[in-house]
Amino acid sequence: MNTKTRKSPLSTNISFLPKSYKKSILKSIKEEGASAYIKEGTFSTEIVWGGNSFIFSSQKKREEKKFRAGLFLFGMVRKDAKVFLQTKKFKLPKKNSSIEYNQETYIDFATDKITATDLNHAYWRIAFNLGIISEYTYLKGLDDKYKSTRLAALSTLGRRKQYTVIKNGELTNNVVIVEGDNKMEDVYKLIRYTCFVYMQEVKTLLGKDFLAYKTDCIFYVDTKKNRDIVTQYFHKKDLLAKQLS
Repeated sequence: MNTKTRKSPLSTNISFLPKSYKKSILKSIKEEGASAYIKEGTFSTEIVWGGNSFIFSSQKKREEKKFRAGLFLFGMVRKDAKVFLQTKKFKLPKKNSSIEYNQETYIDFATDKITATDLNHAYWRIAFNLGIISEYTYLKGLDDKYKSTRLAALSTLGRRKQYTVIKNGELTNNVVIVEGDNKMEDVYKLIRYTCFVYMQEVKTLLGKDFLAYKTDCIFYVDTKKNRDIVTQYFHKKDLLAKQLS
């Protein structure tokens, strides 16, 4: 496998197309024996061909429409993040695990009642609270139909991109890596790490009644005292949450 690294993007001429177009573009590349690049990710697939970048949602058809409707958030988030970097100094919190379980507390599921508190749009809210995104951007992205798009807009900040090379119409083992922006990537890390710090602090407050947390949802023994502990903590941090049971 041959790997090349570059700083500049493969194309700045970007088009967002319906997922149904992807097969036809790949077919054309193959039939013409052309050279191109392809990158498949969690939220989207990107094909760079003929100086153009074509981006297709990786979501199911219904979700794809929602994703495409919220594409405007990418530009808004990048713009806000750049302003944040120019005006704010920050230090990344300690990196904690995104998932943690209590291996010591024994739970009798026949008698012990369990509850969970789930943060609403956790990363989006934390980004707003930290001043990474403006109030205008925050409010524009709140609609539930933008859920996956707003997360993608945050998670792709500064991320390096790895493309597989298509040569003479055929997929190869060769790779081109487009370097990312470390400072912008740290902005997203700041959001994530802050979320996990919150989970760790709630875990400590709950003591032996803590059971587990997964990213932005925490599970614990259900008592009024414990619910109050969790609710008051998240309220203090200006976070929004819902009780799952």
